[in-house]
Order: sequence, then C-alpha cells, then structure tokens
Amino acid sequence: MTLLHRLISFEAFFALRPTRGSALRIAADASSLWAAFLFGWFFIEDQNLAALAAQETKYILPFLGLFSLLTFITYVDAGLYTCPHGYSLTTKISRIARINLVLLIIGGVVLAFAPPSLGITPRILLTTLTGATLLACVARMISAVLRSEDRETGGSVAHESPDESRILVIGGAGYIGSALVEKLLNLGKHVTVLDAMHYGDEPLARVAGHPELTIVREDFRHIEVLTRVMSGIGAVIHLGGLVGDPACAVDPDLTVDINVTATKLVGEIAKARGAKRFIFASSCSVYGACDEAVDETSHFNPQSLYARSKVASEALLGALDSDDFAVTCLRFATVYGISGRTRFDLVANLLCAKAVRDGVITVFGADQWRPFVHVDDVARAIMTALTAPVERVAGEVFNVGSDTQNYTLGELAALIKAQVPDARVVSDDNCTDKRNYRVSFAKIRDRLGFEPAWTLERGIAQVISVVRSNEVGHYSLPTYSNVLYLKECGSQSFGSFKITGWETEYMNIDRIAPSHGVRQTAAA
Repeated sequence: MTLLHRLISFEAFFALRPTRGSALRIAADASSLWAAFLFGWFFIEDQNLAALAAQETKYILPFLGLFSLLTFITYVDAGLYTCPHGYSLTTKISRIARINLVLLIIGGVVLAFAPPSLGITPRILLTTLTGATLLACVARMISAVLRSEDRETGGSVAHESPDESRILVIGGAGYIGSALVEKLLNLGKHVTVLDAMHYGDEPLARVAGHPELTIVREDFRHIEVLTRVMSGIGAVIHLGGLVGDPACAVDPDLTVDINVTATKLVGEIAKARGAKRFIFASSCSVYGACDEAVDETSHFNPQSLYARSKVASEALLGALDSDDFAVTCLRFATVYGISGRTRFDLVANLLCAKAVRDGVITVFGADQWRPFVHVDDVARAIMTALTAPVERVAGEVFNVGSDTQNYTLGELAALIKAQVPDARVVSDDNCTDKRNYRVSFAKIRDRLGFEPAWTLERGIAQVISVVRSNEVGHYSLPTYSNVLYLKECGSQSFGSFKITGWETEYMNIDRIAPSHGVRQTAAA
C-alpha cells in the first residue's frame, strides 16, 4: 500500500487514538518545529517578532503551518503516534530523521522555484528542520530514560507474599483480555495488566481509573519487568503473544521468541515468585486436521507455526506444574464477538463485516469444520478455571467452547446470510488453510460445569449490529487485524529481547511437540 493511497483513504488516521500520550507527542513535535524556526529567525536571520507581520514576510507563517501539517501526516503514517510503544528508541530516531530529511528536500525544491517574495531563505529552512529533528529526538530520548528509571525504581520494590486476590493478566488489553479484566474487577480482584498497549488505551477505556486496576505498559519479554509485576501475585493469566496463523507467519523468529521462549520465562518467574495458579491461553488449532471429533486426549496435528507454538508452550508450562504451582491450559475454539479490542481477522467477525460492508460473504473451504465460542464466554471460562478448586484444574487441559457450536464454514455463511439477506455467498474451494476439526467440550462441562451463554446466531447479530451502527471502523483497518498491524508497523516494532542461557531444544518446536503429545495423552 503506497503512502499516497494511505493518505487519500485516511487509513492511518483511523488507528490514531485521542489519548493523553498521543496528544503530548503531537504537541511536542509541533512545538519543536516552531521553536526551531523561532531560534533561526531570531539568532540566525537576526530578525525580530514584528518582522513576521511585515508585508514582505506574510507567506512565512502559512508556509510553516503547511510544513507542520505535513510533519503531522507523515509521523502518523510512520506509526510514531499510532504504535509508539512498539518501536525501539533507535527506530523512532531513525524514522524522525528520515522523514525530516525528505521534508527538507521538498522544502528546498519549493524554494528553488518560489519567488523571493516568499520570504523564506534556505538557511532558515535548514535551521528549522534540523532543529526540529534534534528536539524531537531529544524528547524521545528523555522519555525513554524516564521510563527506564521507572522500571528500575519499580524493580527495587520488596517481594510481597502471594495474595490470591491479586491477578496478573498478561496481554490484558487484547481481544480476550479486555473482556476478562472487567469481570475480574467486578469479582473484587486486584488486577495488574501487563501489556505493551500496541492498540492504545481504548481497549480498557471502560475500566480506566478503577482503583483496583494497575496497568503496566511494557513488553512481557523484559525479565526485570516480569520480576517486578509478579511480586505478590496469586495467579497469572497469560494471554500475551502473537495470535493467529497469518500473523505468526510474518516473522517466524519473532513468533518463537514471543510465543515460546518468553512464555517459558513467564512461567518460570511466576513459579519462582510464588504464584499459585497459572492459566495459559492455548488454542484448538493444535488439533489441526482430523476427520473425527477430537478431545483433550487426541493427538496433535498442528497445521501452522501458531498452532505449533501453542503445542510447545503447553509442554514447557506443563513441565512446571507442581503441588504449589497449578498450571491450567485452556484451548479456545475459534473466537467471535465484540470486545474492547475487537478483531476482524477472525472468520465469523470478518464474514459478518464483509456481509454488511461489501454485500458479499466469501467462504474458503465451505466443508471445513470449526468450533466457535464468543469472546465473553472465553472470559467466563477463564474465570471458571481461576475460581475452581485447584485440584480440579491443576495440570489439566480444557477445550473451551460448546458441542453445539461446531459448524462448517458453509453453515456459518448461511447463518450470516439469514441476518443479512441482501448479501450473496461466494464459495471458493481453493483454500490453503488445511484446518478441519470438530471438538468435544464435554470435559469442561462435566468437570467445571461450564457452558457458554452465547449462541453463534446471537453473536452474529451482535457483530452485525455494531458494524451497521459504525461503532467500529472499517474491518480492513490494521487496528482490527493482528497480521495487518504487524505488517503495518513491522516486526521490528516489537523490538528484540533475545533471552540467552536456555537449552537449544526449548526453541525446537518439532522436538517439543511429539514429546508433549505423548505426555498429554498419558496424563489425560
């Protein structure tokens, strides 16, 4: 997608959220440009303030205003306001320098063909953009230093005894996390959310300011951050990671780094800090392709790196399970529905949105089976596992969903068309996704008494209503898609936190998966 197309379609601006942080960054960058200009005007050009109002310099302020607007637009497009927490300091400085260099070249070309009456000299243009670059970079360096000092100060807090009422939710500002956090708070829990907040503050807007909510804006791969936030935590709910087959395929090394290596680190630190329970968000994708209905004892057949990373993580965390550290893995069905951070890269949500916006429901592999579950029911299932007697969930794996919500993708399309009659169904059998599985959810129903409250038809109605009312933006925006966001900001926006000192086999998913498959079958 070209820059021109992005600017014309305003797609980059839909990802811009009116938060205090983004407002401060925009104000600081605009102030840097004007401050640099005034410095050049007073000290380089040896002019005074009154000269700016003179007839011969009447075009200077409009010209500078235009450059301020161009700077804002290009900074938004570069992700400096839409995903600032995902960029490393060097990436931010590099992008600022490159953007301002391009603006300097553009300004130079304009001056070369502009009449002298414009009133702007090459010297003042160079001073303005060079100074603005330096000030913007210094501002971000100061911000990075302050954030680092906050981490160091927080890291010195004395270790507290674990408290069952204190819950750490890693990835708490995501699709599932934003639905879960409010329920935990309503239950009277003190909740700490550890999340890089790539999608801004909006996912947790409903609970912002709650006295029992603490938000830590950090990457969960930071060892010192994990050590600090785990203090006094009684239970950890790990929802963090790269989610979905397409997103995980963008950068396989990053996927393993986040989904496998860091997950093991999270589990080890949680156990070392005294947490009593650990709930891990896995996926029914681990079953892959199977003609028969599968349950928790079935063999793995992962068809993607995402699914393989879940298999590996289950094995690594399962090895940590002990009498004083209860590990529970929840394998979610394909999730649908609206939450604080709605996703439209999930098949049910996407087809609903396309039916409303485009009038077309395109189905790839209409005969393929999928289990479905509403995001609110996923949050309820996590709550159920969290509050269940520990002996019922320790070392256990549960599929999360309902036997009545196993549908083929063709049946899903028919349910959507029933609520959007004007939409036409287009079936395409040229499907590269080989997943095909029906899942039994008897174990979570019989052992924990969990039954979903939502039906697929009701969830479809919810999504259609929200899309029609324009409560969400266009489904194609990166903020609603993990893979588009990753491509938009680049995998480098997640930084690099290579963790050393571990056995190399922990990174080898092909070796982990078979051993875990044997272990799980025997355990179940």
